[in-house]
Amino acid sequence: MSHDGRSLSEVAVARGYLEHGFLDVAMRIFARNVPQVGSDDWQLLVDGLLERGRIAEAVETCSRGGIPLPRRELLALGDDRLHAKDVDGAMHYYELAGADQQRWSDLLDLLVRLPARELQAVAVAERHLVPASVGPMPLAASA
Repeated sequence: MSHDGRSLSEVAVARGYLEHGFLDVAMRIFARNVPQVGSDDWQLLVDGLLERGRIAEAVETCSRGGIPLPRRELLALGDDRLHAKDVDGAMHYYELAGADQQRWSDLLDLLVRLPARELQAVAVAERHLVPASVGPMPLAASA
């Protein structure tokens, strides 16, 4: 059997594993046969990983399979972390998903209620809320 024939057979077997919830086996086989794995297969795997809370592996799988990140799901996870006042968790998901300005504003609102997070608040404002065209503030002349 040719290499391509074997690869196609392995992908077919991996689909069966995926159907039965054996994500790790399917992921391992897909990783060995990337050119033969379709975007629908990768998406099913990502969906299964997300259902199980395996976010890092879902993100890695998106990259490996050349499919878009599950932005809506990542934003929802970030929103959940924000409501739980988990600043670092919210930032992580918002950065992965490319959160909108309102979400960053909500995060900044939480940060400014935490005085120990001043530098982080400034970094969030600089990176996500202040337009790049705004230059440094001019210094006042000293008397």
